[in-house]
Amino acid sequence: MSDIIKPTEPRQLSVIERDSISALYENSMGGLFVTIACALALVFGFPDPDLNGPKYLWGVIFLCLMLFRLLDTLYWHRNLRHTNFQTSGPKSRFVVSVLITSILWMTYALVLIQSVDLLELTTLIIVLSSLAGGGATVLSGNMMLSVTYSVLMIAPLSVMMVLSDDRNQNILGVLGLFFAVVLALGSIRAANFTRNAIMLKNQNADLVESMEEKNKEISEANSALESKVQDRTREIFALSNIDPLTGLFNRTAFSTSLSKILANCEAQGGSFALLFIDLDGFKAINDTQGHGVGDKVLFAIAQRLILFSKGPDHICRWGGDEFIIVIEDIDSDGAILFGRDLIKSLSQSIQIDLNKLTVGATIGVAMYPEHGNDESELISLADTAMYIQKEEEKSDVRVFSVDMRKSQLREQQLKEGLALALQNHEFHLVYQSVIDNQTNEVSFCEVLLRWELNGELVPPHEFIPIAEQYGLIHEIGEWVLMTACAESKNWCFGDKVDISVNVSVPQLLRNDFIGIVREALFSSGFPATRLHLEITESVFANNTEVMFARIKELRSLGIKVSVDDFGTGFSSLSQLQKMSADIVKIDRSFIASMNEGGQAIIQATQYMAKQLGYSVVAEGVETKQQADELSDIGIGCSQGYYFSYPMTIDKLAQWHQDYKQGKRNDLT
Repeated sequence: MSDIIKPTEPRQLSVIERDSISALYENSMGGLFVTIACALALVFGFPDPDLNGPKYLWGVIFLCLMLFRLLDTLYWHRNLRHTNFQTSGPKSRFVVSVLITSILWMTYALVLIQSVDLLELTTLIIVLSSLAGGGATVLSGNMMLSVTYSVLMIAPLSVMMVLSDDRNQNILGVLGLFFAVVLALGSIRAANFTRNAIMLKNQNADLVESMEEKNKEISEANSALESKVQDRTREIFALSNIDPLTGLFNRTAFSTSLSKILANCEAQGGSFALLFIDLDGFKAINDTQGHGVGDKVLFAIAQRLILFSKGPDHICRWGGDEFIIVIEDIDSDGAILFGRDLIKSLSQSIQIDLNKLTVGATIGVAMYPEHGNDESELISLADTAMYIQKEEEKSDVRVFSVDMRKSQLREQQLKEGLALALQNHEFHLVYQSVIDNQTNEVSFCEVLLRWELNGELVPPHEFIPIAEQYGLIHEIGEWVLMTACAESKNWCFGDKVDISVNVSVPQLLRNDFIGIVREALFSSGFPATRLHLEITESVFANNTEVMFARIKELRSLGIKVSVDDFGTGFSSLSQLQKMSADIVKIDRSFIASMNEGGQAIIQATQYMAKQLGYSVVAEGVETKQQADELSDIGIGCSQGYYFSYPMTIDKLAQWHQDYKQGKRNDLT
């Protein structure tokens, strides 16, 4: 109805005013109890030691106001209802108390918005939106009061969120302002309908049928408004809790849900398994097919995971291609079987457009309460189990164990120690001689790194992978190169013996690696022609074009390049030929098994190396028999404990004197 029907008599104005106030009091009782329930839920439902004091103070004030309103409503029902009461007193009490209510809600929201977490803020927004939406109907007997109440409940908080630095709050704030406008318009419309209905009721009893129709319109308008409130509520919940790509819970929502699951299991003596799932081969799909296809794969994976989950609160997308599922009332053996069934399902091909794509999954499991009783810790432990399993063998399940915890603590200890090892001067170099099998002279010395941490000599095979994993190898490798060149400049061998320094793949891939080598040679005055750089066969598993370019540049400086641990990894004849290195070092495992077939491999390597122009060094020579056989085969150089142990440079001179006099480490 676009025009308000205007009363014509003063008496009619008084009756209309009285009916309007009656409408306010008639509708208020239920709303008061809902409001009290919402206030109590917010004050006590989100305990926070820093905020409990202000919340409780606010709650006391609020409950006092609600008590006043309840008593006022009861007084009206018992003493004024169905009487020709004076309107000024009841109207003033009702309007003022409602306005104070909205101001208290507004104060609660504005004071706490910067202090509460996203879940409590979202709950607060939902409560205020619901109360404001209900107010449009309950307060429709007074247009000014209805509009003011709705706007005070929503608009100030929305403005604060729009001005916030948090993007999620910005979005919620814009939605809130839009909702406030919708509520204000709806309140005006509802108030107009109510006022017209009251006037029609008092103007003519024959218009009752027409008034019922208008009431129907009001009801429909209110239903539409409630529907909009519900839609906005769902949007707010989705923005805060749902991963938009898969429709699963996001980290925030799942962390809250996991806390509830854990508390419930603790109260009832239950247990659960937390499965941390990481997809195998997903990065390749993203790189080759594009992120659009990758997103579709993630959605398909999520749909399969849903079939295995108990409900939406037991599963989430943790991030990237990682997911988590919680399975209650299951032991570790059951969790392994469950995980393998899950891997089998996830590994089935996925039809995307015209392509059939396949990914696998590796799963780590943490058990509650066996492994921990904190949600963050359980997730971390399951992640650790997944990582260890992935390192050993992909597409399988591993349950966290005490040994993993020890390994985790050991890795953390070494990681923290490595970060300070150079600063604390804990590294030193040792040198192991490589002997020319024809002249029995020292051909070159391999430089080896040693680390002493709190009196413990940590093996290189233990700390080097950690240094590579956490990016510490670059600084350490630079120190090794600089120190080796400086120490070897004026050592006991003069300028007749070369040094060989090991270089890791991450070092070689760095753009500034050649510059670091140049600086080490320049600052020490060590000639490039006496420097060997050793790389392992794993270099062939990486970007070979970049690797070959680096090796070519190193050789152009006069530096020799050795391929270490040959025969155990990734190399092929074509790669060796293309790389054009100088030396091949046969892995010690073949030397140790010379009598069980290793000799044939050594002879083949010797022949191949000779054809490609490589020198050959046999590693791990420990007996005179091995040394003699290798010399007979034609192997150029030998290295091992039979000739010398790795030793510091100050002991190298004495060893050399003893060696020239025929003394050696004969382990036969």
